[in-house]
Amino acid sequence: MKWVLVYIIVGTLGEPSAVNAMGPKYFFDTMHDCFWMREEVANKLGGKDGYFPPGKQAICVPVEMPST
Repeated sequence: MKWVLVYIIVGTLGEPSAVNAMGPKYFFDTMHDCFWMREEVANKLGGKDGYFPPGKQAICVPVEMPST
């Protein structure tokens, strides 16, 4: 199982948008790594102690990767 950090922003008209916070096809190997980066992203966006500013949020989502 891998983890993706999904960044959510609510625009000025109240419409939400979501993207992979780290860029296309980027996955974390562990939940711990994903949560650590979530805190870093929150701080870089002006949040504090893992909290995001109003209208912004990020969540770590587990994903099953297909076998290659």
